[in-house]
Amino acid sequence: MPSNEARRTDSGAYGLALEKAVDALVAGREAAANVVVEQLSSGAAMAAVWDFDHAARELVCRHSSLADLIDRRIPLGVGIAGWVASHRRPTTVTDRRSDRRGDHHVGDLRVPTVGAAVPIPGGAQYTGGVLEVYENGPPAMTDSGLVALGRLAAVIAAGSGDSVGSAAAESVPRGSTTDVERENRRMAAELHDGVSQRLVSLSFHLAAANAALAELSPAPTTSSDPVRFAMQQLTTASKLSQLAADDVRAAISGLRPPVLDDLGLAKGLVSLCAALGDEELTVEVDVGAVEPPFVSPAASLALYRVAQEALGNAVRHAGVASVRVRLQRRGVNVVLDVRDDGVGYRQEPDGTAAPGPPGNEGGLGQRSMTERMRAVGGQIELWSAPGRGTHVRAIVRD
Repeated sequence: MPSNEARRTDSGAYGLALEKAVDALVAGREAAANVVVEQLSSGAAMAAVWDFDHAARELVCRHSSLADLIDRRIPLGVGIAGWVASHRRPTTVTDRRSDRRGDHHVGDLRVPTVGAAVPIPGGAQYTGGVLEVYENGPPAMTDSGLVALGRLAAVIAAGSGDSVGSAAAESVPRGSTTDVERENRRMAAELHDGVSQRLVSLSFHLAAANAALAELSPAPTTSSDPVRFAMQQLTTASKLSQLAADDVRAAISGLRPPVLDDLGLAKGLVSLCAALGDEELTVEVDVGAVEPPFVSPAASLALYRVAQEALGNAVRHAGVASVRVRLQRRGVNVVLDVRDDGVGYRQEPDGTAAPGPPGNEGGLGQRSMTERMRAVGGQIELWSAPGRGTHVRAIVRD
């Protein structure tokens, strides 16, 4: 196993890659990405830069040390690179063959099993792509290695010039979404490009500082050792920055779930359902071709929120064993159905839930779903009965 000094991914090698990538920036993103891949793939290693194709919602390999990998496509969320792009978080890989997120290089013996991947910032689209590197060596990359990869990804993004996400946003017809939706998209983009990116950068720098202190004093002798104290404070600060980043991501999701921009409504619902399924709850999902121009961004958001609310109610209140979600086009309408086999409830003549035990606030969720659909010119229908489950249907004209 190579020593830390011999590793290709030590700070000196990354520093050289960063220096050359910055020099190449004058020629744009392509030149910078080529330099990064060339520098990272020296020796028995593989490096690749994946770009996000917004129209297809896929990652496309644009630069790689393996020539036949170029132009390969993988769906967003698939494999380790897809996971990094959809979650916008760096990750280390101890063995890609057994990684629970899936191996997008499955069967390719030229790609080492140990590596790391970091997101490339992407403006308003939330995802610009992924920089990944695999190599033979120790079982995991260090924090300082991830910091260095993050800096290289930032250089690649800096060469993009005008944001692809901004261009895509400007291409959306003004009449296709409400003023509130446009404002939500703008605020979400600003939070992501501003506060969120700074928090990610802060996390990288804190990790680098901690790693540097560990090298200066690898084994502090006492609990009062100032180096040990500094390392503890940096660790705490790193955890706080991560919590702050999580809060920002939650705020962005509240304004407009990034999954809708990354995956679209249909695949976004598949992702939502996959997150709920477990050994005690079966979630079946069936989606059709309902993406734009068949449904507007505002209607997509409304339908997604209705599905979220209906699924949440089923899990929290209905004691369900299975839920079925279906999204389809019916003539000029897009229809979302969410059915569960839970305990159900007694309905009033107007379709709302009859008064239940104290603390049951199910009616609030129903009102929220109704208001969301009315705001986009749609309608909501609910059917339920004690012991017969609940069926929520949302209809919007395309």
